[in-house]
Amino acid sequence: MKTVGQIIRAGRLKGNFSVEQLSHLTKIDTKYIEALESDLYSDLPSETFAKGFIRNLSQRLSLDSDELVAIFRRDFRQPELTRTTKIRRRAMFPKVSSQLLPFLIGGFVFVIYLIFQFRTILTPPKLEISRPSNTSVLISPVEIEGDTSIDATVTINEDIQVRPDSSGHFLARINLPVGETVLDIKSINRFGRTTFKKLPVTIISK
Repeated sequence: MKTVGQIIRAGRLKGNFSVEQLSHLTKIDTKYIEALESDLYSDLPSETFAKGFIRNLSQRLSLDSDELVAIFRRDFRQPELTRTTKIRRRAMFPKVSSQLLPFLIGGFVFVIYLIFQFRTILTPPKLEISRPSNTSVLISPVEIEGDTSIDATVTINEDIQVRPDSSGHFLARINLPVGETVLDIKSINRFGRTTFKKLPVTIISK
């Protein structure tokens, strides 16, 4: 159920009144109107005065004064509950200065950027070989094709280096001796992280 303060504030806004305008029309001090709208009954002079304020404001805002006074009585007799509720709301939804907000957003974006960079440093590059397949029987020279990270360098059998294109695709052609051999393929990114692949193949002729 809404509080007296919420109902009065909604009525004031609906009537397009400022607190100062409403104070002028009702002869009620602005601090008491603000106290009522904030449900800060301890800032009001007394229960009797508060009821008079409520009836006066209700008449000006076309509200049901009897209903508002009844709600006031209920809440006025449970001031600690009302105060605790408001404190909890403030703790759950702290006010953030409009000047501070851009710095908070900037800091959040910077933290995300650092996490992304840190992940990039720790993660080894991908290395996918599309051909030849494992245990293939081939004729030399052999084409080795695959995909890796765009910032990586691919090394084949320790002596052949291949740079991928802008999409990370690479292609190399190498001569291999006849017989069974193992292609030792590795990809090293700019942070020194390495991914290895060993690919046994059989060369039947040159």
